[in-house]
Amino acid sequence: MPRWVADDDEEAPACPLCAEPLDAEELVLSLCADCGFKLCLFCYKRLGEAAAAEGGGAAKCPNCRSRYDAERVAGATVDPAR
Repeated sequence: MPRWVADDDEEAPACPLCAEPLDAEELVLSLCADCGFKLCLFCYKRLGEAAAAEGGGAAKCPNCRSRYDAERVAGATVDPAR
């Protein structure tokens, strides 16, 4: 079962880019297929917007620098049993 993150939970994992707590969906969703780096969906979207503005295509993982597969991310589902 996913761990629901309360606002007052100081030990909740946070997005390494914006430091906001990761919600239950973000905790179980690995956006990077290569290294499993977790970040919030807001920062993921911002990375994609920045990459598109620079004409570089897909955004890159801040951890391993591999390109995100937008089709894989868009088709990702969260397993509620995790």
